[in-house]
Amino acid sequence: MEQTNPQDMTPEQVEALKEKLKKMSPEELKEFQKKQCIFCQMISGKVQAKKVFEDDKTIAVLDINPANPGHVLLLPKEHYTVMPQLPDDEISHIFMVAKSLSNAILRALEARGTNIIVANGPAAGQRAQHFMVHIIPRKEKDNVEFSLPQKQIPDKELDIIKDKLAAILSKGAKPKPENKGFDISSLDNQKVVEGDFKEIKEEAKPEEKTELPKQEETKKTKKQPGKPKKTPKEAKKSPKKGVDLDDIADLFGEK
Repeated sequence: MEQTNPQDMTPEQVEALKEKLKKMSPEELKEFQKKQCIFCQMISGKVQAKKVFEDDKTIAVLDINPANPGHVLLLPKEHYTVMPQLPDDEISHIFMVAKSLSNAILRALEARGTNIIVANGPAAGQRAQHFMVHIIPRKEKDNVEFSLPQKQIPDKELDIIKDKLAAILSKGAKPKPENKGFDISSLDNQKVVEGDFKEIKEEAKPEEKTELPKQEETKKTKKQPGKPKKTPKEAKKSPKKGVDLDDIADLFGEK
């Protein structure tokens, strides 16, 4: 399947593409997503990036518009849009890698801390359709602000929320031995709502400038990152205007 450039498409062509997407199998849809994903192109080497770590499942690159110098984007090599789509072993691995990257940042950059953040879904500030973890070096008075509002919610509303969550988490879940809670892995097979993403295209700067909203991203493996690998110069990018695949992002989810 050839790569589609939505900026060069007429409204009629976009409508035709929508119809074509509706007829695609889940496998074809995933392949289509990968061809449009700037981060998949980085992983394949088609787009240059400042790579600091790589193993068989993940790659970590420097954000070219960092919240702080040394801001790292940790990506699974396989294309996933949001966290619930990742298999358990990959989630475990990527957060273990994030742990080691955080330690490396603390040592190499003399940071006083790190923010490890996941923007999971567009309402949470996720702009690209590739799941990632942000590892952001922090120092005193660095003027990077992360603040969560503290709202007052009546007990009755809290009880309603608690009951809704309990109903979903316990649905189809099997009791664990010795009454130690429930196995909720069956929830992984439920449909994931992806929403409308503001995907950063090949011409755009790789990953959000991290106007990280009030909530966001994190993760890693037992292998400690070695010496940073030398990589080619980063490609310069500038956003285009026009028709965008965001208009059909709702068709990218699982069928």
